[in-house]
Amino acid sequence: MLHILKLIRVQNLLIIALTQCLFRYAILIPVMKKSEVLTPALSNFNFALLVISTMLIAAAGYAINDYFDLRTDRINKNKRVVVGKYFSRRRVMILHSVLNVLAVIIGGYVSYRVGSIKLVAVNIIMATLLWLYSVKYKAYFLVGNLLVSFATAMTITLVWLFDTTALISSINITPTYLSLASKFMWLYAGFAFVISLIRELIKDIEDIEGDRKVGCTTIPVVLGIKKTKYVLIGLLVASILAIAYISYIAYISFHLKLIFWYLIITVALPFLYLVYFTVIAKKKNDFSHMSKITKFIMVAGVFSMILIFF
Repeated sequence: MLHILKLIRVQNLLIIALTQCLFRYAILIPVMKKSEVLTPALSNFNFALLVISTMLIAAAGYAINDYFDLRTDRINKNKRVVVGKYFSRRRVMILHSVLNVLAVIIGGYVSYRVGSIKLVAVNIIMATLLWLYSVKYKAYFLVGNLLVSFATAMTITLVWLFDTTALISSINITPTYLSLASKFMWLYAGFAFVISLIRELIKDIEDIEGDRKVGCTTIPVVLGIKKTKYVLIGLLVASILAIAYISYIAYISFHLKLIFWYLIITVALPFLYLVYFTVIAKKKNDFSHMSKITKFIMVAGVFSMILIFF
């Protein structure tokens, strides 16, 4: 059981579930309550099914990624390899297929229940993109990084799509609600995209040895570690400036002092720490440490949702 949880990255699946739950219950539903006339299109039960379908797609993506990454993983992290050691490649492929089929069936049911069956296409597209990422595009310059970052951002966008699109099709929704809900969606989806892109670049530097040996053309392989660090620093500085601006607006325009200090302490300062560590990092363990810091920032950013309507 422990090995299968490792294969599907259960800790990441829990972060996905947490993100979706907080976005719905800490952002979307409070916004709806402010309208005084809107209620969620999804029942709590159907929302739970949506979360499960998202987790299943992600779990399938992690499993198939390990399937196709076996050669590089044996070089980069041989002690942590699961495929071929505890699970045959055939069993991993079957698991991937079963998880995706279940995800699409559940997603199709939820789509039907909210009155917009076409939304199941999102589940199918995401499952397909994660397959293509593992099979082909992970080894391509920047393309794989962008695909993973897009998939991470879709974790939040899915919740908005299922609740809001269904509402738009069923009632005369107010522009004010739609605008406010979409702003929060773009804000947090954008954050998820950028922090995921940063983490992917760090992991590519960490795995450069194996990627180079199997012929991958990732950014560190093509540009070298030094130039990739410049790209990382640019993304980190841009993120710090964006967080500082958002915090300033929250403080000045909306008097949200608590979220101002929360974002500065738990997001902006760790970003600043990453800039410093990017400059001094040399060993594989240094980049592994940086990867863990980005995951902390991601979770901290997710928890900021609680404070907006606190």
